[in-house]
Amino acid sequence: MHSRIYKILFIILFLTSSAGAQGFRGLSDTSHYTEPNNIDVRLFRTINNTRNGFSDAVIPITDKTLLPVSIVLPLGLIGIGRAGNNYYDENTGVLLMLSEITSTAVTFGMKTLIKRERPSVTLRNVHVNRGNSLTDRYSFPSGHTSMAFSIATSLTLRYTDKPAIIAGSFFYAVIIGYGRIYLGVHYPSDVFAGALIGAGSAALIFSLRKEIINGKNNLFNESGYPDANQKSLSAPVILGTFIAADLINFLILKNNRMRVSFSPDTKINFNYNF
Repeated sequence: MHSRIYKILFIILFLTSSAGAQGFRGLSDTSHYTEPNNIDVRLFRTINNTRNGFSDAVIPITDKTLLPVSIVLPLGLIGIGRAGNNYYDENTGVLLMLSEITSTAVTFGMKTLIKRERPSVTLRNVHVNRGNSLTDRYSFPSGHTSMAFSIATSLTLRYTDKPAIIAGSFFYAVIIGYGRIYLGVHYPSDVFAGALIGAGSAALIFSLRKEIINGKNNLFNESGYPDANQKSLSAPVILGTFIAADLINFLILKNNRMRVSFSPDTKINFNYNF
């Protein structure tokens, strides 16, 4: 069953990457510039050109929470689970961390291979957040989206009996994915591929959960500990992390008197840390 799912994901990613690599290598001759007329660009324009005050205020804040959430959430589940002998939460933190690592490795491997330029480079009059910094110059696939959907899928597979976690984590992932288009740094196909990579990475790690958990237990000489979802504290920890990250980021931006504003053709300062 899992092998069929992975084959389908691979085929979809191959088709998406092939489409994404065509016609977006940059504007070498701006005097004869003609914007590509395809569904990817049209959908990008629809989302990126739809401006409103609420999204201008909320999306940049939520977008900047992904990194702290991706670090704090798995470590928090591991720490709190171990302190309270909640082995299910502890194991979930381990699986979540491995899902994030897997999705990140696949995402940046594909970015390096495909080298698709971002919309702000290949298109004109793109609304871009002036305060946005990027870890790399390439667009396909979306690293933010792959990480967010890796988190959401991993939590969903582990907490099938907790609808609040499922709804909250996927709502967060959708905002992140939509926001990458709204902020002008990704095409819709980048986001779609990122979602597939994130979900696929989480499904892969989940399918190997017994081997991973047994390996962890043997490493720490804890082979007798059950992976049972009983006295779990997962819901307040997970949802609290999402909410706290947004609130803290909002306060930081407010205290620094940072204004999130958008204008066509705003330049991006790329930060090459990868």
